[in-house]
Amino acid sequence: MIYLSIGSNLGNRFKNLRVAVSKLSDFFSLKKSSIVIETAAILPPAATCDWDLPYLNMIVAGKSTLDPFTFLNRIKNIEKEMGRDLSAPKWSPRIIDIDIIQYDNEKIDNEHLTIPHKEVKNRDFLQYLLKSVGCEFSENFCFDDYRAINYFVLDPKLVGIVNITPDSFSDGGKYFDHSAAINHINQLYCNGTCVIELGAQSTRPNYVEISASEEISRIDKILEQTKYMDCIGIDTYFDDVVKYVIKKYDLKWINDIKSQLDVSTIKMIADSGAKLVVMLYGTDITWFRSRADYLQNLGIKKENIVLDPGVGFAKNKYENIEIIRNISRIRDIGCEVMFAHSRKSFMSSFSNTVAADRDVETIAISDYAAAQKMDYLRVHNIQNHMRFFVARHFLESA
Repeated sequence: MIYLSIGSNLGNRFKNLRVAVSKLSDFFSLKKSSIVIETAAILPPAATCDWDLPYLNMIVAGKSTLDPFTFLNRIKNIEKEMGRDLSAPKWSPRIIDIDIIQYDNEKIDNEHLTIPHKEVKNRDFLQYLLKSVGCEFSENFCFDDYRAINYFVLDPKLVGIVNITPDSFSDGGKYFDHSAAINHINQLYCNGTCVIELGAQSTRPNYVEISASEEISRIDKILEQTKYMDCIGIDTYFDDVVKYVIKKYDLKWINDIKSQLDVSTIKMIADSGAKLVVMLYGTDITWFRSRADYLQNLGIKKENIVLDPGVGFAKNKYENIEIIRNISRIRDIGCEVMFAHSRKSFMSSFSNTVAADRDVETIAISDYAAAQKMDYLRVHNIQNHMRFFVARHFLESA
């Protein structure tokens, strides 16, 4: 078995790890991965304060047909492609760092490559991660005593909801204030949220529609302050809003919550390379296939189409449950799927709680959806979801 460590402490660290794992798949067959832990940077004595950025670290285990030196060259190419300066000083901050820890039973020690990795004995976090996936690198490491700054998973990918409205169904008004919204977005970003979705138009039952210009005014300043995050998206049904945010901010996630954007807008999304979420109104799952074909004919790549079964929209509680039971059929269409069930009213079928108190029920359904290989889970409570899936992944990887 080949064991690799992957780390990042610059830019969107979670995205960097995901991109690295994806690029490795071209020549590395992934068999097992650890949870992601956050650790303090290891610094040399003369390091400046701007080097003191916490790392995200993980271990992946798998197989490859390449010899170790060819494998190393491919890794270095990935690091270079992702923007790492390979000539930067040792231990300086980096977008990505991929190291070979162990390569089957190979033992190599030269100026280019050392296997097993000689620094593992000095890195308790690597020993912890290795042991968590069943690799006994050091018999002397005390597993029970290790503590990281924080713990995360890369999958399932979580989409965080930020309602910039005074009247959304479960948290109306909570993030309508600009500073409250920014604080929440920063928290979501630090907690590993894959996409942070801003919604400035309430779609609760009997909502009062605001204009496209009002939507833009609610989100414009927020987008300006968060554009460095590289994970912000919007949900809307106004063409003018979509065109504005793509042109000004080059957003890469658009949730068309009524699946009614016009042809010119869809073509603009296609040209931008953004992902487009399309929602199912009603219960005819076959509509997704025709809609996906339609979008591809307008230039949207299949890998940029995300299907949302529309739990809660134009469906009664029994139809929602039927959709949940059949979500694997949606996955079979071949596009990515986002499950947006968080705190929805259909939960009244089995719970007496009000919307704001339905996080336990939401997590239970998230677990079911993740087991059905849903690509994204759109939820309100990111922190509790992350805690749940860290525990789940830790047990499954052991």
